[in-house]
Amino acid sequence: MNTPESAPKAEVTLPQRKRVVFPAACGIMALLLLIVWPAQALPGPTPEQQLKQHIQQELQQYLRQLGVKARQQDIQLNLPSALSDSRCDNLDISRRQQTEPPLGRVSYSLSCTSPQRWQSRAVAQVKLFLPLVVASRTLERDEVLTADMLSLQELDISSLRHGLEFDPGTLLGMTVKRRISAGSPVSRHLLQAAYLVQKGAQITVQYRGDGFAVAITAIALSDGQLGERISVQNVSSGKVIDAIVTGENNAETTQK
Repeated sequence: MNTPESAPKAEVTLPQRKRVVFPAACGIMALLLLIVWPAQALPGPTPEQQLKQHIQQELQQYLRQLGVKARQQDIQLNLPSALSDSRCDNLDISRRQQTEPPLGRVSYSLSCTSPQRWQSRAVAQVKLFLPLVVASRTLERDEVLTADMLSLQELDISSLRHGLEFDPGTLLGMTVKRRISAGSPVSRHLLQAAYLVQKGAQITVQYRGDGFAVAITAIALSDGQLGERISVQNVSSGKVIDAIVTGENNAETTQK
């Protein structure tokens, strides 16, 4: 004989089974949709995104050539408004003067072949900040560079590009050719190699003949840098000859 309490227990079982089976079916269908649709639903990069990535790759290649690392770069793009919502699966990006780094104002040509064919142009304003050698104070003409005269400072090189110096140590001992303001970049075209021979100094000149060499003492008649030809006067004979500077207070000649 059934009691009133046993009937409700049988009626509860079926709804529990339905709740288990139905969500499982939905989960499988949802999983299948995730597998099938992502590749088609996710849009590809815009022309603006592709151009920015292209410029970043150009900058990385340029930095590898310089052998330095940049801590900051700024890329501002100006594209036609019609391209803001467009997509391109095959975008060709080119510019003139490919051998020059993409710095300052740079114009690019864009050509898309898929899914639609179109051509356009874009302008980029590119800044790149690198640690450059600068003058710690105002440097006057004919000063010989010492370590306290130079320092490193992060500067935008988009208007410089050439004559960049990253190591102050390579410039020590060089002479300033013209005045350099404090904080200004110091490059080699503003400097000249230090004189290894000073005018009026007594130097040693090696005379090299056929199978022999003789050292003579001479007086330098002009300043001389490494490899430079100067006039010297033989102390013993008083004769003036030409000699090539080979080191500090040293030169060589083939003249008798």
